[in-house]
Amino acid sequence: MKKILMLLLMTTVFLCGCHANSEKEDASEYCGELSKAQEIAVLPANTSTATQILAESEEISDFISALDMEHWELKTLPKEAKLVGTFQFSQEETIKFGESATDGELYPVCELLCYEDIPYVTLEVDGMKMTFKVSDTAIEYLADYFQ
Repeated sequence: MKKILMLLLMTTVFLCGCHANSEKEDASEYCGELSKAQEIAVLPANTSTATQILAESEEISDFISALDMEHWELKTLPKEAKLVGTFQFSQEETIKFGESATDGELYPVCELLCYEDIPYVTLEVDGMKMTFKVSDTAIEYLADYFQ
């Protein structure tokens, strides 16, 4: 599953590059991939211990909806950005040919990094980072997890 997600994101990034002259980039194509997560861990900055885990499908769906991804704009992260926390998206491995079930383990597939007092997030997938300016509503929703 991680390979499929990475392939889709790489394809999307490549296609976004073809539209480099466009001032506003649409991040909503990532919404479908993020919604496949089976767990979202809330990790405050400077810790690897989750303060909250979203694991119910309705919780995850509500979280993805609140991101308001159709209004995200691809931007450069401001220099004054200070990390406030990370959302780690996890899911089971894809069942491969010849397998009848997964091992039941959840594996991190991507992270959404949030910053203090600025409406920016960074989506990190397999070492590749993309920074977006997000709506005020979305950043307020995300910031509430770290207060």
